[in-house]
Amino acid sequence: MTQQRATARRDEIIRAAAAEFDEVGYAAASLSSIAARLGRTKGAMSYHFSSKASLAQEVAEYHFRQWDGVLAGIRADGYVGLETMIVVSFVVAIRYRDDLLVRASIRLQHDAGLREVKLPPPYVWWTAMTRSLLAEGQEAGQIDADVDLDAAAEVLVEAFTGVQLVAHSMSHAQDIFERVERYWLLLLPGIGVADGPALVSRLGAASAEY
Repeated sequence: MTQQRATARRDEIIRAAAAEFDEVGYAAASLSSIAARLGRTKGAMSYHFSSKASLAQEVAEYHFRQWDGVLAGIRADGYVGLETMIVVSFVVAIRYRDDLLVRASIRLQHDAGLREVKLPPPYVWWTAMTRSLLAEGQEAGQIDADVDLDAAAEVLVEAFTGVQLVAHSMSHAQDIFERVERYWLLLLPGIGVADGPALVSRLGAASAEY
């Protein structure tokens, strides 16, 4: 098998696994059911992945690998602090809705049955990033000076996690963009943002560029 064909086949297996994890979760998925999606035997996949856990690891890490680049692109376009955070949230929403691998990765991070796969803690990076952007926004006068940054970062990440879970359950994430709009419109007044509707409209539209 040539390297190009091997890579293409590996990618095909990863996407089939993502579809399975997205639909039924980690515990209910099996190598046999993933192989069946490809019209192959379980043994035919063992060249690339020896276990369901190794496939879940690959799918879940896909999510973690992309956000540093997304953040760099947004910041390069001049967005700072709270603006950056809002744009990022809409980019997450769009990719969660449209990108099977992102959706499956996020579902795996929330999956209580996923105990045999070692993943970075899903909320630590996001909470630290959110706090950093809130601090930047506070310095820029975008949010109130007396906002408790630690508490605000935790609440924003916790609530956004809930948005993802509910969107997946209710509409398979097809309405997540609208849910993120409502999330910001409700939470922005709590950190001292008066022009929330205009800000959300402008930055939600800008997120399509990423």
